[in-house]
Formats: sequence, structure tokens, C-alpha cells
Amino acid sequence: MIGETSKIVGTAIRDACTSPRNRDGKVNARRMKVVQAARELFIEHGFHATGIARIAQASGVLVGQIYRDFANKEAIVAALVVEDLDRCLRPNELCAAGGSGDRDAIRAWLRNYLAGSEVTDVRLVMEIMAESARNDRIKEVFRSVDSLMRAQLTAALSALAPPGAAPERVACLTDAVRIMGGGSFHHWLSEGKGPAAPVVDMLMDLIEREIAALAES
Repeated sequence: MIGETSKIVGTAIRDACTSPRNRDGKVNARRMKVVQAARELFIEHGFHATGIARIAQASGVLVGQIYRDFANKEAIVAALVVEDLDRCLRPNELCAAGGSGDRDAIRAWLRNYLAGSEVTDVRLVMEIMAESARNDRIKEVFRSVDSLMRAQLTAALSALAPPGAAPERVACLTDAVRIMGGGSFHHWLSEGKGPAAPVVDMLMDLIEREIAALAES
């Protein structure tokens, strides 16, 4: 089922600001080996040409054991996407900043988000994005990832918003910032680098003005 495929992403959303789940160190190490092997194979051979048997051979993890850790190949993709999302969004940093009320740290998190994170596996990103157009399971992974991004941005903007700001206005600003961040991501894909610092400064100024305007909503 599609829901089972994105279960790992849904767990990441629920646990965004909580302590990580306890998991046996050997299980973590084994899962990491599988995900890393799959990443390299997807880049080299593409999604369709990479089966569980090939992942097992490259990772040194038996096929049966892979299926005990992952329901299917799409679940491995979900784990891979969550791994990259954690690097890009750094949810622990935002949660720590929000928990301490450090508004400067929240702004720094927003700036880093708008600057974009380096995309090291462009071919893999394009392969997974293309697959999402024809594979409902992968599409659901992307939807879950988008939900996590929205939750993180809403948390950041809500912490900066004036008391009493209308939730619908905060939600609107969240979507606007998501679109900005998406533009930075595609800048990495097309240019091999993030937007220039003056551009990020301009985007931050726009956000600050909109946050101030929330007091009037």
C-alpha cells in the first residue's frame, strides 16, 4: 500500500521535535549500508534497473534481511529522501531555536533554508523526481516530504510572528517561503550553486516585512 511506503517519512514528521527513536546500533548500521548502496546504484543505473537483489549484492545485506527492514524498494527511496531532507532542513536546529525562543537562531535557519543546501546527487534527484510522475508510491513520498517542510517552516514563522497573528496569514506566508526555497533548490540543479548573498538578503527582507505586517492581520 502507498501509505506503507511513506511510513518512514510520516514517522519523521511526527518525531520532528522529539528525541530520536531508540534502535539497535546494528540495525541502524545495516539500514545505512542498504540506503548508501541503493543511492549509488540509483545514480549509476537508474531506479528501474536497480532491483533488491542488486542492492543486496552491493550492500552485503541479504535480500531477506532487506525486506525485514524495508517493505519494498520505494521504502528505501523514502529513507534516502528523509536522510537528505534532514541534511537540508536541519530540524533539530530549528527545534532547539524554537524551544529556547532564540529568534536570531530562527532567522539564521530561515536564511540557510533560502540559500539552499548543496545538491550533491543531481542525477539521483532528477531520477526520483521523474519516477514520482509515474509511481504513486514515490509521489506519496514527495507529498510526505512536502508536509514535513511545511511543518518546519510554519514552526519557524509562527515563532517570529507577532502575538495574535491570524493562522491563515501565517500559512500563506509559509507557502510563499516554500516557493522561495523551491527556487533555491532548482538554482542548485541548474547552476550548481545557491543564490547569491544579495538575493538571499532581499528574500529575507521580504519575509521580515510580511512578518511585521502579520500584526495588522
